[in-house]
Amino acid sequence: MKLIRYAILGISFLVITATSQAQDADPILGKYIPPEKDSVIEIFKCGDKICGRTFCIKDNAYPADSKHGTPGTPYLDHNNPDPKLKTRPNLGMQFLSGFKAESGGKYADGKVYNPRDGKTYCAKMELQGNKLELRGHLCISSWLGKTNVWNRMSGLNLNDKAWDCMK
Repeated sequence: MKLIRYAILGISFLVITATSQAQDADPILGKYIPPEKDSVIEIFKCGDKICGRTFCIKDNAYPADSKHGTPGTPYLDHNNPDPKLKTRPNLGMQFLSGFKAESGGKYADGKVYNPRDGKTYCAKMELQGNKLELRGHLCISSWLGKTNVWNRMSGLNLNDKAWDCMK
């Protein structure tokens, strides 16, 4: 009788553990390449939400004729309206935050910071196979925005000297 009770207890533990691990392994997690193919974005869990950061940047240095930074140095968040953040590196920057998982591969109520214009937008995402649609929009209307389609990373050689990646 005790053996059966221990067996049931052990099986229950395994089911609970497997269920919680399956919930942690959200299918959206991973690395993606945006349409410009100039960076690699990592989607990760931040608490109970989904966030994203710049994991790699291709040719991560201001060009010789740059008006925004010292030529040859890594890109900084020079368009940020907060003077204290203008010197933070773009590499490793968390620019997606607060996304909540919904059903059917959809994620809502997020924010996306665009370092190209220094503005933060409301956002939603949808995962469809190996493609991730990110829609950033004005918070007053989801009609006023832009959708980018990112592809899950595959076959990209990040050891190439052109890529600067998080260590």
